[in-house]
Amino acid sequence: MAPSAPNIENDLLFNIYSHADADGGIAAAIFARHILSKYGTYGWHVNYTPVNHGAGQEEWSTREISWPCAILDFTLHPSLLSDRFHGKRAAYLQQLKHEHHIPGCSWIDHHPTGSSYSFLSAENSGAIMPLVQTKWDCSAISTPGLLRTHHVELGISRDLIEEYADYIDYAEIIDGALYASAQSAHDYTSPTIKLQTLFSSSHPCIDRNALFRRLVRAIQKSAKVEELFDFDPIFWGVIEYEQSLHSKQLQIYEKHSVLKANVVVSNFLNAKKNEGMGRFIPYLLHPEAEYAIHVIPKKNGVATISCGINPWNKPKGAQSKHLGNYFAEHFGGGGHAFVAGGKFPIADGYLVDQLVEFIVS
Repeated sequence: MAPSAPNIENDLLFNIYSHADADGGIAAAIFARHILSKYGTYGWHVNYTPVNHGAGQEEWSTREISWPCAILDFTLHPSLLSDRFHGKRAAYLQQLKHEHHIPGCSWIDHHPTGSSYSFLSAENSGAIMPLVQTKWDCSAISTPGLLRTHHVELGISRDLIEEYADYIDYAEIIDGALYASAQSAHDYTSPTIKLQTLFSSSHPCIDRNALFRRLVRAIQKSAKVEELFDFDPIFWGVIEYEQSLHSKQLQIYEKHSVLKANVVVSNFLNAKKNEGMGRFIPYLLHPEAEYAIHVIPKKNGVATISCGINPWNKPKGAQSKHLGNYFAEHFGGGGHAFVAGGKFPIADGYLVDQLVEFIVS
């Protein structure tokens, strides 16, 4: 049966699935501007969907996604390997009459764990997915940085990249943890910290997905970073809340952080209360640590776990400890060699000890 023709008034949506953090959000805003500059005149609009790994990547890989789309700063979805998925293009061509009026699909990522397919590599991804624009650069610090480095290959104008130069620079600092010190990583007067804070809000009254979409739309609207913080009073409310939360987090981390060899473990599984993850707080408490592990209980008997190296006291010989691969195998997550995250059942708390053993061995 031939695919049904789309309703032009409702169906001209380009879907951007991006990691729900500053890296993915900034990349989504830039890529949206790119898509709208090429196809907006033909009636296309952009829809943003933030994504995160669930208890296992299967929650993402079995989820239905819509064509056409871009997946940014996130794991490859199996639909992009399916000819049937791309069959919807024929229906749009029937309606719009011209192939140059129809965007395609893209997968752009910089994580080594971006694909679970052993046959796929950065070199052959274009050949294996001829209907998809691909750029998988594991040497890139951030996805916005990847867009800047490869803008010619991706067809993104230099003017657009230059317009968003500040945002791209901030994304590099945030995703690469390139702060000058642990103290500067908590400086709420810095635009970098404000951006990171907005994309990682833990405010109990804020829907993080709704906030993400609002942030991305604001960044898409204006590339002037200083205008973002005045765009919506909600943004200032989030920043002020997170700044006050930091002092509470610091006190709780002091009670539940233990240094084990070169790893500081902040484990809140048995804590009466926690105030969410303070990414660099362990290094304020234990600057001699080379790694930090955060374990935070969530709903339904599941805990989130993350681990990264101390940007200001990097471990020697850490190349053999690929955290992203370890987390992909043991926590249904992923990441880079030196920073990763995932989830596990709270009942399996022994997995935290195993991760420490992996690091210190």
